[in-house]
Amino acid sequence: MRKKTVAMLLTAAMTCGMLAGCGSQGDSSKEASGSGSKKGDGDTLTVMCVGTEADTYIDAYNSIAEKFSEDNEYGVKVKMDFYENEQYKTKLTTLMASNAVPDVFFTWELSYLQPFVEGGKVTDITSYLEKDAEWKESFADGTLDLLSYDGKNYGGPTQKSLCVMFYNKKIFEENKVQVPSTYDEFLSVCDTLKSNGVTPMAMCGTDAWIPAQFVQQIAGGMAGDKLFQDICDGSEKWNNETHVKAAEEVKKMADAGYFQDGYIGMGPEESTDLFTNGKSAMYFMGAWDADKIQKSGIGEDAGAFVLPAYDAQYNNISVGSVDTSFAVSETCENKDAAVAFLKFWTSQEMEEMLLYENGRIPADNFELDTSKLTPLMGEVLTISNEQVGLTPWWDRQFGAGEGVEFNNTCVSVLGGEDAKAAFDGLQQFAEDNADR
Repeated sequence: MRKKTVAMLLTAAMTCGMLAGCGSQGDSSKEASGSGSKKGDGDTLTVMCVGTEADTYIDAYNSIAEKFSEDNEYGVKVKMDFYENEQYKTKLTTLMASNAVPDVFFTWELSYLQPFVEGGKVTDITSYLEKDAEWKESFADGTLDLLSYDGKNYGGPTQKSLCVMFYNKKIFEENKVQVPSTYDEFLSVCDTLKSNGVTPMAMCGTDAWIPAQFVQQIAGGMAGDKLFQDICDGSEKWNNETHVKAAEEVKKMADAGYFQDGYIGMGPEESTDLFTNGKSAMYFMGAWDADKIQKSGIGEDAGAFVLPAYDAQYNNISVGSVDTSFAVSETCENKDAAVAFLKFWTSQEMEEMLLYENGRIPADNFELDTSKLTPLMGEVLTISNEQVGLTPWWDRQFGAGEGVEFNNTCVSVLGGEDAKAAFDGLQQFAEDNADR
């Protein structure tokens, strides 16, 4: 299957609709034609998802499952199981190998889901979408394409996201700094905060994708989303000058003390807590953390801005994509019920609840009631509307191959490896595995 190049398509998907204010192993090439039974079976529909007790959306996700369980024509009860991000990836791969995947499972898009589709592990839901035009058309333009392979759809997105720089307004005010409009101003803000004894940014190194997304954001600000497109189509190499320079730039920040001491050995919850407890001024993360931040001790002092581009002509090009998508396993014995659950989750009622109460940017098209948005979420949506380009995280575009290796390469540079040598190694990995 071909790799998809989706940077500009994602931009349209992110802005569209926001401007208003499981049986025996089957052949996945065949569309599901409705194998589920009707009410009275009393079956359990198992759902596997990413999440921990620290995530404020857990109660909302469970409430969606409970509401669907209370009244659905299939008589099924939904059982949700949650796992930490990295634990989830390992467990899902193991379950896929043993054909023991839950009926419905959380998935990332593009090349993350692709190998499971190619292995015949995922139900083709194209027929369900075609038979329900209202449901199909409810998704923002381009979002379903990110979960489609060879013209067939294998999943439904429930939200969208992009990376933003969260900041503590109180700390900014106390240190007499303002939201930067240029990259040099951003570095100046960091210098001032550091000089005043304030940790400029919270960062972690144990989950490699987190510093890698920061490197990717800066690279996009150096060369625009054309760099993303060129790597995807093979006309640019991984060890290009921009990647090396961007990684070196982040290493300079680390050496200058812009991140907290010991960040390289810290996990994501530790770095998040540093920011939400007011011990760092900024925190670069996906917009999915807006609700967690809003409900933390920072509260109304939390704000968000898009990181100014290294080269101003590339402002408002961010790392972003769809997020929290779900797919139905091919071994699901009640595919009709599973798809009905996806429809319920992506209904306007549930998407509005997740937006207004949990800060999740919907993947659906509907007019927003801005009066119901928290101040922080209002800022995040403004940022989303202003984007002119979006590039998915590399480990979504290229999956467990070059994508994960990109993440590891960025961490190795922060750990002291020469950036050019590190990215040369990534390019060699790509060439060695070109025929896989």
